[in-house]
Amino acid sequence: MRNIATRLPVAIVTFVVGITVSSLTARVWPSTATPHTEDERAVLAVEREYVRAHEERDLAALDRILADDFTSFRGRMTKEGKLAMIANPLFSVTSLDTDDVSVTVRGDKAWVSGSARLSGTFRGRDFTTPQYGYTRHFEKRDGRWVITSCAFSLGW
Repeated sequence: MRNIATRLPVAIVTFVVGITVSSLTARVWPSTATPHTEDERAVLAVEREYVRAHEERDLAALDRILADDFTSFRGRMTKEGKLAMIANPLFSVTSLDTDDVSVTVRGDKAWVSGSARLSGTFRGRDFTTPQYGYTRHFEKRDGRWVITSCAFSLGW
């Protein structure tokens, strides 16, 4: 009985502190789930175009969206490599599903983060990746947003 009498007040205090902190955090760092600025909306439109271009093998759109100095996989893949991979007839993307997408814009730089799962075929075999986290870095160049890099993390 004494053990419960000690644990219950601690649990209640922990709960109240947690609710207070989460409420304060929401006011200090508001969610970007719903874009508020024109730049946030523009970046998310490019993000949607990027996903669509993979699913529809739209190389012209990817060429327009990816910066000439684009890198991915810790610098191991360039824009040319990405376009070649998508153009490869042995590889196709069936779906690129994203979730928990958020956008942050700071001047002419932006970041889109979320989780994703990629499904497709390679050499006639279907595949689906485990869910992974991603962050895409955007820059505004010549008045339009382009993707300059992508980073991925497993175990999302």
